[in-house]
Amino acid sequence: MKDFCIILVFDKKFLRKSYITIKQIRGIGRYKGDIVCVISDDLKNRINWLRIDDRVIIKHFPEIDRSKITDDPSKHPVEADKKEIVRVCFPMKAKMIHYHKFYVFHKWFRDNYKKCFYMDTGTQIFKPLDKIINRDCAGKLLAHSDAYPLYEDTLTCQFDREVFPDLYKELDDVYNLNIDHFQSTVMLYDTSIIQDDTFDDLWELANHYVNCKTNDQGILNLYFSCFLDVWEQIPIKDGETYYYDWREREGLTRKDYIMLKYPQT
Repeated sequence: MKDFCIILVFDKKFLRKSYITIKQIRGIGRYKGDIVCVISDDLKNRINWLRIDDRVIIKHFPEIDRSKITDDPSKHPVEADKKEIVRVCFPMKAKMIHYHKFYVFHKWFRDNYKKCFYMDTGTQIFKPLDKIINRDCAGKLLAHSDAYPLYEDTLTCQFDREVFPDLYKELDDVYNLNIDHFQSTVMLYDTSIIQDDTFDDLWELANHYVNCKTNDQGILNLYFSCFLDVWEQIPIKDGETYYYDWREREGLTRKDYIMLKYPQT
């Protein structure tokens, strides 16, 4: 078993971004270890295209049947209400590859690595990654709060209650949704949190709670925050730099960060 890897998940649409991200990990990020690329079916016959160096490992997991999620009758209303329902239920419809992210918590990673760092393909890197990837995460999943810095939103915002009132009530009865929640864009975790059935459980949750607005993110929070209670806030900054954020906060530029999802400056 190896100590560590960085994981990327992408399909053909994100292939170009994957090359850029890998080059940034190696160059700016100064990371020399394993990068595991989890690819979807549309890339399984093009694996040789992706082997940029000997430590880029291509791992194909089969596409997941998402028909129950996409074809739920409640998501196909009469034409008069269709635009509003689609807006509520499918805010991220074009990126169904997000569900492939559940494979990041497949037992294959637990059996091959002690610690993993997942990052969204296309995330921009501006400084070496060592301050993030060398953090101690024993028994934990470290990720950034999605409500930072105001902390006004709770996990309730990840699930639709208007179109799916009964399903939302069930969720609220089973889980405590009035808690902070994490972004699934960047996650550092100890693979000991992965159980034999973690992947199956995540997929079962996704197929049941089809009112999740953010594809994988709300489901991952149900499992790792509500059920296992292993999420902790990844450090926001130290005396020298901010670590990661969705975009720059007021008064900051990309030069103040190690990583940003969508840099604006």
